[in-house]
Amino acid sequence: MVFFLDALDTCRRPAQGTSPTTGADAILQNIRTCNTIVRALVHVADAPVQDAAAQASASALLAGVPIVVKDLIDVSGMPTCLGSRAISNTAIAHAEVVTALLREGAMIAGKSHTTEFAMSGWGVSPLGRPLNPIDARDLFFTGGSSNGSGAAVASGLVPAALGTDTGGSVRIPSSWCGITGLKGSPGWVSTQGVAALSQRFDVVGPMARTAADVRTLYRAMLPEPRRAALETGLENAAKESLPTLIFLDDDSLGQLDSEVLAAYRAAQVHCTQQGFPTKRQAIPCDFAEMAGIWADISALEGYLNNRVWADDLSAPLEDSARHNLLQGKRIDLENYFALLNRASLCREKMERLLTPGYLLVVPTTSTPAMQLSAFDPKRTLGIYTRFVNLIQGCAIAVPNGLSQDGRPTSMQFVGAYGQDAVILHAASQWQAQTDWHERIRQQHLQQMQALETQAN
Repeated sequence: MVFFLDALDTCRRPAQGTSPTTGADAILQNIRTCNTIVRALVHVADAPVQDAAAQASASALLAGVPIVVKDLIDVSGMPTCLGSRAISNTAIAHAEVVTALLREGAMIAGKSHTTEFAMSGWGVSPLGRPLNPIDARDLFFTGGSSNGSGAAVASGLVPAALGTDTGGSVRIPSSWCGITGLKGSPGWVSTQGVAALSQRFDVVGPMARTAADVRTLYRAMLPEPRRAALETGLENAAKESLPTLIFLDDDSLGQLDSEVLAAYRAAQVHCTQQGFPTKRQAIPCDFAEMAGIWADISALEGYLNNRVWADDLSAPLEDSARHNLLQGKRIDLENYFALLNRASLCREKMERLLTPGYLLVVPTTSTPAMQLSAFDPKRTLGIYTRFVNLIQGCAIAVPNGLSQDGRPTSMQFVGAYGQDAVILHAASQWQAQTDWHERIRQQHLQQMQALETQAN
């Protein structure tokens, strides 16, 4: 039977009669073997990174659960390379979010691929391109920049992973790989020990198959005050009426793949049948305008964070990565503050829409996973994701359909800052009454079985 870890519950606690270390060693060996096919991880741990006392705790949320983290996130003793040949640092301490996972019994199995400096939404870096397990023939991009985390979860190497999301980098690979990914409210999860692209927009986000598993992982990632606030919010959301879901009109959506649009419109019907009040209206700010403001702000901050490599012409950066970083040089302080003011106006307008009791529902990506032959570095893949970071909101991407050729489609529940519990509850309600996540899980399993057969 193919090695396929598909849920937190199937991994919690070691098998009966097996020590935590022995069980973890076996899991690591399986991950190492399968990764030669999936190519999701840039580094597999030499030995289990875990806290034995935490794993033995009856209250541990993630006891024995193997998790991988994006290669922007420090794990002591492991390299942190940011997807670049120019960087080869070995972390001397854990990022705070890694420490939080270890306290809940998790086992860190390795580091997942990222696009170089986490800047591309396609899912390719100088260090490798993961397989998208929606198709064993390796025809499609995974999306990025958390490309390795998306591939690791979709292929069953691990049941959950951490990515980072600056403008959609958790949600785009979640969409293209057919899993669930959360971009939480900024500041809720610590970014200490996480390489920065844009401090204004960066968040660390959980990725798993279901909203239920994302919720558990997110709880484990949060510091105690935030966790308490989340749990209170989830309890309140379960007691209160379902939020009104705002779906957008065609003019607001702009250019959208016909099958993504069909899945989006069908989702409104399903949500209404599930008891969500729904309505359709225009968006108060243009997606392209918000994406452009986001791009300029993040370009300047990305350059300032990584200029030591961008300005060093001897550093072995990909031309596209260097070009993108150097774009930030053209933005002076006056323009930067003007951009921040424009961002504040967009947030003000969007928060008039996202008042308590209301969530926005938008597609996650404008197309399903794109073929490798369709690569276009000039194409904006985050047109429906960047605005959430711009307005300091939160969003969760969930599967909502399949194209005729079997590629997942996805939508986001979007809330204003601090509405993390509300969007998690809405996503859980959606998945409790739909089976897209399960159908895609079966597809992933079938494709992994096909790969195993080919390998043998």
